[in-house]
Amino acid sequence: MKKLLIIIILVTAAVAVRSQVSEYQSMLQQANQFYADNQYGQAIEYYEKILASNYESSVLYFNLGNAYFKNQDIPSAILNYEKALKLDPTDPDIRFNLALANSRIIDKIEPLPEFFIKSWWKSVRNSLSSNQWAKFGLAAIILILVSAFIFITSRSILFRKISFWAGTVFTLIMLFSFLLSASSFRNYHRSNAAIIFTPTVTVKSSPNDNSVDLFVIHEGTKVFITDHIEGWSEIKLENGNVGWLKNTAYKPV
Repeated sequence: MKKLLIIIILVTAAVAVRSQVSEYQSMLQQANQFYADNQYGQAIEYYEKILASNYESSVLYFNLGNAYFKNQDIPSAILNYEKALKLDPTDPDIRFNLALANSRIIDKIEPLPEFFIKSWWKSVRNSLSSNQWAKFGLAAIILILVSAFIFITSRSILFRKISFWAGTVFTLIMLFSFLLSASSFRNYHRSNAAIIFTPTVTVKSSPNDNSVDLFVIHEGTKVFITDHIEGWSEIKLENGNVGWLKNTAYKPV
């Protein structure tokens, strides 16, 4: 009786999941059709409905960003391109469209030069997604086991030496891959980036309307949130400028 109940539950769950996936696919097809027909407002509505159902993918965010871009909503386009890039940092189309959207905003902020090791680490980390680095690490584990098997069973000294050093190299690759996977995962879930959505924002020296005006930024600009205090956020720009603005001025990536 218990086995039958478990089977019924599993079958019901499988049917529910399949039905939900089918519904997502149907909504996505409708959204894509609206986009193809130049009905960008309707396409945006359907893409947003899918996201509201707790389903996300780089393709979905990319398509939504394209719809917003075509609908002349540049800040929303940039926001969704940034989200797509977080999920798939290897996609050149996302990077191209994000650069195109950034060319349409007012603020042209030159980022500060990074220490070359930090820049290299980001470049390597973003060459694959978190899942892809994890798969790379798992493949290295399999090769480690194969090397260990050859080392234990082989009677040839040459083969034992080769398998030992191969196992050592694969171990380093495994550690490096899992480290990059963890870094990519942490970067996605702990990102402090945000996009300005208020047309013009005066950044203050402190979290107070009466504090000194430092500089002005405009919608579509990317900022990094460094602190929060009672409705205000401290932000940092890529050029190093720091100040305070109200939480209502931005949307997190």
